[in-house]
Amino acid sequence: MSKTTTTCRNYPHVTRLLEAKIYTRRKERDISQTILAKRTGLTRNCIQQIECYEHLPHMTTLFDLIKALEFTDEESKAFMVELMNAYQADRELQEEQGIRAKAAF
Repeated sequence: MSKTTTTCRNYPHVTRLLEAKIYTRRKERDISQTILAKRTGLTRNCIQQIECYEHLPHMTTLFDLIKALEFTDEESKAFMVELMNAYQADRELQEEQGIRAKAAF
């Protein structure tokens, strides 16, 4: 089973939120993965893995991405609330399915 399938299956709400907020914002701003990597101090491969659901980023990485993608304070706060709600929904889903997954954050 691929990492992508496992991550999406175990954290569908979080992965959809990351796609909607991080990947979409990068594309809307016409920022390449390479440029975003330079802005955050991450590798381009790390950005690619996040966008392809190969792993969930740590909170510190999310903070770096939010800063690099120039979220306003209000957008950042809203994103964090949405992220916690998505994470909670995924934990409930895991409990229903009897899955004990390890979160990156």
